[in-house]
Amino acid sequence: MELKFKTAPHYRQKLSTKRIMWDLTLGLLVVYAFGLYNAYTMGQAYLTNAIVLMVTAVLVALVTESVWALFMKKNVLEYLSTSFGWVTAIILTLMVQVNTEPYALAVATFLCIFFGKLVFGGFGQNIFNPAAVGRAIIFASFAGSVSADLVTTATPTTTINSAGWLLGSDAFNTFLSDFGGITGLFVGNYSGAIGETSALLILLVGIYLVIREVIDWRVPVTYIGVIFVSTLIIGMTNGLGVSYALFSIFTGGVMFGGVFMLTDPVTNPNTRSGRIVFAAIAAFLTVLIRFCANYPEGVLFSILLVNILTPVIDKVFDGKQVLREKKNLAIVTSTLVVACLATTALSATLETSDTYRSINVPTGKTINVADDLSKYAPQLVSQDGNTYVINAKGFGLVDPDGIASASGHTYSRNEFTITVDPETQTITDFEFTTFGDTTGFGDVCLEDIFINQFTGLGLEGSVNCVSGATYTSESALAAAKLALMGGVTYTKGGEAAIGDDWSTYRAEVTDNGDGSYHVTVRGFGLVDPDGIASASGHTYSRNEFDVTIGEDGTVSSVVFAKFGDTTGFGDKCMDQGYLDSFKGKGLADNADLISGATYTAESVVAAVNAALTAASN
Repeated sequence: MELKFKTAPHYRQKLSTKRIMWDLTLGLLVVYAFGLYNAYTMGQAYLTNAIVLMVTAVLVALVTESVWALFMKKNVLEYLSTSFGWVTAIILTLMVQVNTEPYALAVATFLCIFFGKLVFGGFGQNIFNPAAVGRAIIFASFAGSVSADLVTTATPTTTINSAGWLLGSDAFNTFLSDFGGITGLFVGNYSGAIGETSALLILLVGIYLVIREVIDWRVPVTYIGVIFVSTLIIGMTNGLGVSYALFSIFTGGVMFGGVFMLTDPVTNPNTRSGRIVFAAIAAFLTVLIRFCANYPEGVLFSILLVNILTPVIDKVFDGKQVLREKKNLAIVTSTLVVACLATTALSATLETSDTYRSINVPTGKTINVADDLSKYAPQLVSQDGNTYVINAKGFGLVDPDGIASASGHTYSRNEFTITVDPETQTITDFEFTTFGDTTGFGDVCLEDIFINQFTGLGLEGSVNCVSGATYTSESALAAAKLALMGGVTYTKGGEAAIGDDWSTYRAEVTDNGDGSYHVTVRGFGLVDPDGIASASGHTYSRNEFDVTIGEDGTVSSVVFAKFGDTTGFGDKCMDQGYLDSFKGKGLADNADLISGATYTAESVVAAVNAALTAASN
């Protein structure tokens, strides 16, 4: 058998991966230079932190890839020159705010390089944009990792998100004026991610990269264009002009994501038609997340979601492109039409808000509902259905440094009226009804830009503190947390009948003659049936309570006068919210027990039983 070999014609291209990545690096550094300028206008400390962030991210990326190269028994310098880890590090740095802690960026850089790229086989094999993975890690795990010494003002996206994204015409114009109008947003002289603020500069760099054939122009044009058209439809439907659409593409990460992230050749489709569909879907998801989710920005998650769809899109457009030209055109056109129709349908469900009030509140650290806010001692004042009136300690009552007592200011508890949706377990209305903190500082928390953060807040949510009013901010969140927990600050561990026989606890009652009773009872250490207490080495004593019985024969108040049980377990019952749960109860009622503190909780019930019995005799 005769074998014949024929040399096929080959297309020679002047582009190389290295040249592409160096051009991209140059473009990113130009954007970073503007970020440094923005940081400098905020102060020397901000400029320093912006530089430290970049150096930290690049070093972590290079070290991570160096170790990986050694593990894979490859030449380190050669591997680094073809892996381009510094590009991911630069992009990730440009996506975070200047007050981000370097340690958080370092951890995110390592994780996105290792899990977002290297474990998939390295450069060219990853399925997700590594920088987007890193930003998602910071968003999910390091949302509160901001330097206490570096405070930034609210960004346009977080500000309008707190007001409901879709504002009435007058409110929207006021909002724009707070950030220098459309021109100010286009130029980028406002607080935001280090590299995402200047739409003008990103646009110019994008044009340079298109001319240099580094990126496919179809991707950013489709992505930005669909967002513009979509928000134009929404804006026009709700009485807003073209300025609303311009605002939508000039703020947040739209321009940056369209130019630097969606164009990543590794994670977007191989065909031109596929890239257009890819970008159109990402655009619609961005708009959808902004309007229908609780996140202030939709670019990040839309990119990660469409990265998942890349193999499917490639499959749809698989085949000889010349023969599929008409079919591809039909699919692309259909995708764009569906995106516009879906946006039109979305616009019909949205309502405008006129609650925005002009104010630029400097934001500090992020606080989570799950954080320990017990020092603010929130108390349920009253409850009407799903509406709770709750008060909580503020600055003057929890100040650890004695500043409050030396200020000469008279402090009181802050009080809030909060309504919770029982189905979604989120807050639907939050009102600061009584302010007891420092005028001129804490009262900034009375402004809508802070209060509106609580609308839609759930037990897994978070809010931004107001810089200079941290105590008041946390006081508000402590009250919100109590409302979300149904007004209960303890974990129930069953119920017990107050009228049962509690003689085991051997209550001793002193009648004060004014409806109040001092009761001492045994607790865990004195009734423990298994001898665990005596073997624990803990010294136990009787628990003591002051119980007041009202004229109607029910409990008016219960106070834990002396605790003699196990610290870390039984002291859960000292929670005033738990003790207040006895109010209005009589011998015929049931009382809650606390999980993990049954003996101590039963001693409370025994004390209440003894006081009620004494009052009835």
